[in-house]
Amino acid sequence: MGADVFLEKAYDKKYADNKETLDSFPKANSDVELTEAQKKHMMDIYDDLYKQGDVYYRDSYNSGSVLWAMKLSWWDDILPMCDDDGYLDADGIRKFLDMVEDAPLHVSQGFQDNMPSEWTYDDAMKYLQEEADLLISFLKKALDTNDRLSCSL
Repeated sequence: MGADVFLEKAYDKKYADNKETLDSFPKANSDVELTEAQKKHMMDIYDDLYKQGDVYYRDSYNSGSVLWAMKLSWWDDILPMCDDDGYLDADGIRKFLDMVEDAPLHVSQGFQDNMPSEWTYDDAMKYLQEEADLLISFLKKALDTNDRLSCSL
């Protein structure tokens, strides 16, 4: 489980560009088996659709969450800024961006307990900073392209 956030127009366009191909693949409950080439092609399309930071951003609901490392909450801080359909407009995105840019990162004990054993505290901070930078870039992209965010929280 986690927060799934999409650049609405950009994701919809990317999905529409691939819809015919995706629809040509047999459905999951079908008796038709995909060839290895079809499986790879389908996975390539989905990997592109859900490439982190492009038109999609995902954050976990666990100790590795970048928002939690900022002492922010998807439910308490971001969801109230969304409209009833789960969209965040430009004003909300600006507020979200300000919150993220102003929030210091913290490595929780839970994150330390679950990070790879060879990681140091500095490795954990580097990972969280990279995630924060990716989120900031994603939010700026939404503003630069005049796109709203579709938030599945």
